[in-house]
Amino acid sequence: GAMARAEEHIYREIMELCFVIRTMARHRRDGKIQVTFGELFDRYVRISDKVVGILMRARKHGLVHFEGEMLWQGKDDHVVITLLE
Repeated sequence: GAMARAEEHIYREIMELCFVIRTMARHRRDGKIQVTFGELFDRYVRISDKVVGILMRARKHGLVHFEGEMLWQGKDDHVVITLLE
Protein backbone atom coordinates (compact mmCIF):
# COMPACT_ATOMS: atom_id res chain seq x y z
CA GLY A 1 0.00 0.00 0.00
CA ALA A 2 0.95 3.65 0.41
CA MET A 3 3.23 2.95 3.39
CA ALA A 4 5.26 0.38 1.46
CA ARG A 5 5.57 2.84 -1.44
CA ALA A 6 6.73 5.58 0.93
CA GLU A 7 9.32 3.22 2.43
CA GLU A 8 10.51 2.27 -1.05
CA HIS A 9 10.86 5.94 -1.98
CA ILE A 10 12.85 6.64 1.20
CA TYR A 11 15.04 3.60 0.51
CA ARG A 12 15.74 4.87 -3.02
CA GLU A 13 16.69 8.29 -1.63
CA ILE A 14 19.06 6.68 0.88
CA MET A 15 20.64 4.54 -1.85
CA GLU A 16 21.06 7.62 -4.05
CA LEU A 17 22.70 9.47 -1.15
CA CYS A 18 25.17 6.60 -0.63
CA PHE A 19 25.91 6.59 -4.36
CA VAL A 20 26.58 10.35 -4.35
CA ILE A 21 28.94 9.97 -1.37
CA ARG A 22 30.77 7.16 -3.16
CA THR A 23 31.23 9.24 -6.33
CA MET A 24 32.49 12.27 -4.35
CA ALA A 25 34.71 10.59 -1.81
CA ARG A 26 38.46 10.80 -1.85
CA HIS A 27 39.89 7.32 -1.53
CA ARG A 28 41.80 7.00 1.69
CA ARG A 29 44.57 4.51 2.34
CA ASP A 30 42.49 2.77 4.99
CA GLY A 31 39.71 2.30 2.43
CA LYS A 32 37.18 4.47 4.27
CA ILE A 33 34.71 6.35 2.08
CA GLN A 34 34.29 9.81 3.60
CA VAL A 35 33.08 13.29 2.70
CA THR A 36 32.35 16.33 4.84
CA PHE A 37 28.80 17.48 5.40
CA GLY A 38 29.66 20.81 3.70
CA GLU A 39 30.84 19.08 0.53
CA LEU A 40 27.85 16.77 0.51
CA PHE A 41 25.39 19.59 1.19
CA ASP A 42 26.80 21.67 -1.69
CA ARG A 43 26.55 18.75 -4.09
CA TYR A 44 23.24 17.45 -2.83
CA VAL A 45 21.28 20.67 -2.56
CA ARG A 46 20.90 20.52 -6.34
CA ILE A 47 19.33 17.08 -6.02
CA SER A 48 17.31 17.41 -2.82
CA ASP A 49 16.93 19.91 0.01
CA LYS A 50 16.05 17.00 2.30
CA VAL A 51 19.69 15.89 2.58
CA VAL A 52 19.71 16.13 6.40
CA GLY A 53 16.57 14.03 6.77
CA ILE A 54 17.92 11.44 4.37
CA LEU A 55 21.26 11.36 6.23
CA MET A 56 19.44 10.84 9.54
CA ARG A 57 17.48 7.92 8.11
CA ALA A 58 20.59 6.45 6.49
CA ARG A 59 22.33 6.55 9.89
CA LYS A 60 19.35 4.92 11.58
CA HIS A 61 19.63 2.11 9.03
CA GLY A 62 23.38 1.77 9.75
CA LEU A 63 24.51 2.92 6.30
CA VAL A 64 26.42 6.06 7.28
CA HIS A 65 28.11 7.38 10.41
CA PHE A 66 28.64 10.94 11.63
CA GLU A 67 29.08 12.63 15.00
CA GLY A 68 26.38 14.72 16.65
CA GLU A 69 22.62 14.64 17.03
CA MET A 70 21.80 16.93 14.13
CA LEU A 71 23.52 18.57 11.15
CA TRP A 72 23.30 22.29 10.45
CA GLN A 73 24.54 23.91 7.27
CA GLY A 74 27.46 26.24 8.01
CA LYS A 75 28.01 25.15 11.61
CA ASP A 76 28.56 21.49 10.76
CA ASP A 77 30.21 21.77 7.34
CA HIS A 78 33.38 20.14 8.76
CA VAL A 79 31.56 17.06 10.08
CA VAL A 80 32.84 13.91 8.39
CA ILE A 81 30.28 11.49 6.99
CA THR A 82 31.52 7.92 6.59
CA LEU A 83 29.85 5.38 4.36
CA LEU A 84 29.52 2.08 6.24
CA GLU A 85 29.43 -1.12 4.22
